[in-house]
Amino acid sequence: MRFTSLLAACLLVLTTFANSALADEGAAEYREHTMEAIGGHMQAMVDIVRQKVPHTSHLPIHADAMASLAEISDSLFPEGSEGGDALPAIWSDAEDFAKHISAFKDAAIGLQSAVANGEPIGPAFQKLGQACKGCHDDYRKE
Repeated sequence: MRFTSLLAACLLVLTTFANSALADEGAAEYREHTMEAIGGHMQAMVDIVRQKVPHTSHLPIHADAMASLAEISDSLFPEGSEGGDALPAIWSDAEDFAKHISAFKDAAIGLQSAVANGEPIGPAFQKLGQACKGCHDDYRKE
């Protein structure tokens, strides 16, 4: 009986560690997929703004998606999910990184608002691009 209990406890511990490692790896992969989605929406908006495509009616869809993805961006970098393109400074300088994430959120919401209200989007779009670049310059591997 003791052996069975000990074996069950060992399996539980091993399963917990394995699940934790998989969760950390999964978090990094999920982050990469989400960032690819952000980049895809950004590039689609660039194509629309530069008139490479005639889909101006799609701009609100991309702006809404960008604002939604920006809203969850702070949850994409949990402790233990190091790896991929993310630099270790994200976790070692979490306060500064949080400022970058906040700037991204504000810029994405600003663009969403400008698009929804029929305002000129140039300044809002530029602010979003700067927010993305600022974070990538400091916290993303080249």
